[in-house]
Amino acid sequence: MDHGQLFSVVMAGPALWEVRHEVTNEFAGMIQRTPRGFLLRNDQTQAIGSFGSISSALEGLYEVA
Repeated sequence: MDHGQLFSVVMAGPALWEVRHEVTNEFAGMIQRTPRGFLLRNDQTQAIGSFGSISSALEGLYEVA
């Protein structure tokens, strides 16, 4: 499944992306570029994990949604 179709990703600042649900446009979380990869935070700003790519982070967000 292409998780990019479920979420839209918008650059919110240097090394920071906002993730929104594609259908409802509700805030779903944030992705932040770190030295270890891409840190994913949910809509309550709790860290979910670090991923190797933005698409992997979206997959992680889909798993917990």
